[in-house]
This record gives sequence, structure tokens and C-alpha cells, in this order.
Amino acid sequence: MIVPPRIDELRVYYNTTIRPELLRLERLRIRLIRGIVLSLLAIAALGAAFVIYDLGFLIFLLAVPVVFYIGSLYFRIEKFRQAFKPAIVELLMTFLNESPNYRSLTYDPKGKINQDRFERSGLFRPMPDTYHSEDYIRGMVGEMAFEMGEAYVREISPASNRLLLVFSGLFVHAIFNEPTTGQLAVWPRQNLRRLKRTIDAYVSSGGKLADVEIMNPGFREEFAVYAKPGTHVAGILTPPMQEAILEFSREQDRDIFFAVYNKDLFIGVAHEYDLLEPKFFSSNLSFQLIRQFYTDITIMLEVIQDFDQTH
Repeated sequence: MIVPPRIDELRVYYNTTIRPELLRLERLRIRLIRGIVLSLLAIAALGAAFVIYDLGFLIFLLAVPVVFYIGSLYFRIEKFRQAFKPAIVELLMTFLNESPNYRSLTYDPKGKINQDRFERSGLFRPMPDTYHSEDYIRGMVGEMAFEMGEAYVREISPASNRLLLVFSGLFVHAIFNEPTTGQLAVWPRQNLRRLKRTIDAYVSSGGKLADVEIMNPGFREEFAVYAKPGTHVAGILTPPMQEAILEFSREQDRDIFFAVYNKDLFIGVAHEYDLLEPKFFSSNLSFQLIRQFYTDITIMLEVIQDFDQTH
């Protein structure tokens, strides 16, 4: 099992810094739930009064403040959801910035990976039918500048004419600090059929199957590698990097997509959940919640670091 770096330090940091913030947010959540319960009781009381006393128009006047109160609760709940992740992620960014290999990490909940950069990777078909990105993080890993964020892509199925989810997960764009020439793309073999239109587009622009240059049999079994003419595949996708990607894929049991476009590095890791999204009707006071988010972020940063050290 992959153990994220500084996990013991994170637990101490959680107890001293993150947990107090979670407690503050937990008190706010409980107050909102109490407000919901009180509003439901008030609605029930008004309904009973209408039935028993036949209050007519008066019941409407009594209901107006209740409706306004419910509306204010809705906006407060949305405000809670929107405030939760930034409050916790900012604390985690402070913790990560204390690591020797990471610096200048910042978080913008409304920022995004621009669609043109996402498409530039060649990992997904250009001009998808819907593209959405959020939870933007940027900074430095070693000497490599990077940006990452959540990305969601849907395309209309040619068979059913319905929108199908093509990718949902973390997407990373990093820049090599030294000149790199070549273009390659790596897809999970189990997804080749679903990504046929994407791969056809890559091939039509000059890409060719490059599995012959991959010496790791496990990597060849799980991934398909395509490259453009003049690309030294083994020089970019080094044996240590092949092993690192293969280990990540097996340990995490998640699809990983990877591409290089000259100096640009692109990595996509699929997942089916929203990172660090708060629950409302149950407690968020959990170290495991923080650990899951921290693990996903640091694993991506470790992959970038591996590239920085091997290129």
C-alpha cells in the first residue's frame, strides 16, 4: 500500500490545526440542522393550525416568515458547503509548503485548468461536448511548475445520443525545466474501446503505437503507448517512471492517463468522488477524510517529482 509522505506529521498537524477548524465548521453544521428541524416543526404546526382552526388567509401571513427563514437556511447551507473545502485546503497547503520539495502551493476554489491546456494533452478528444474544471492548485515541485484541478468531461454517445462521462478526476499540467522534444500519450488498455475516437484522432495527426519501445512487460500489459515521429519514448518514459506509474495504477486501482507534449507534462487520475466535499447530515470530523484528500494530492505531486528527478 502506498503511504503518503509525512503522514505522522500530518496526524499531529491535524490534531493541532485542522481539527479545531473542523470543530468550528461542525458547530455551524449542527446549528443549521437544528434550524432545519425547527422550520419543519413550524411548517407542521402551521399545517395543523390550518386544518384545525380553518385560518384561511391568516395562515398565508403566518407562513411568509417561515418561507423566508427556510430560504435563508438554504443560502447558509450553500455558504457552509462553499466555505468548507477552502478552509481545510488552505491549511493543507500551508502544511505541504513546509515540505522540502514543494513550494509556493496555492489554492483557488474558483480557478480551473483551462480547456485548451486539457485538450493540448491529446489524451481526450478535442472540443468535448461538456468540460468543467474547479479546485485549482498551482505551485512548484522541485524545479517543475505545475497546476492541477478537478476536471469533468462528457461526450455525446454516437450510439445512444446521450451524454456519457469520459473523464472525472484530477488533471495535472506541469512544465519540464529543461528542453524536452517529443509527443507521446499513454492510455489504460481497458479504456481503449471507450476512447476509440480519441485515439483515432491522435493517430490521424501522426501518432503511432510505440509499445515496442517499452521494456516493462507489466506496463505493456496495462497501458497502450502511442508516440509522434521523432519521439524517444524510453528517454521520456524511463524505466523507473514506468514502474512508478504501474505501481500507482495497481495500488490505487484507478485509471491513470499520461502525456508529454514537448516541455508540457499531463497526468490524469480518474476517481468517482468529489475530493473533500463536506457531508451535511453526518459529521466531517474525521482524519480519514483529510488523509484521503492529502493522499490524492501528494501522490500526484510525487509523480511530478519523479519526472523532475529523472529528466
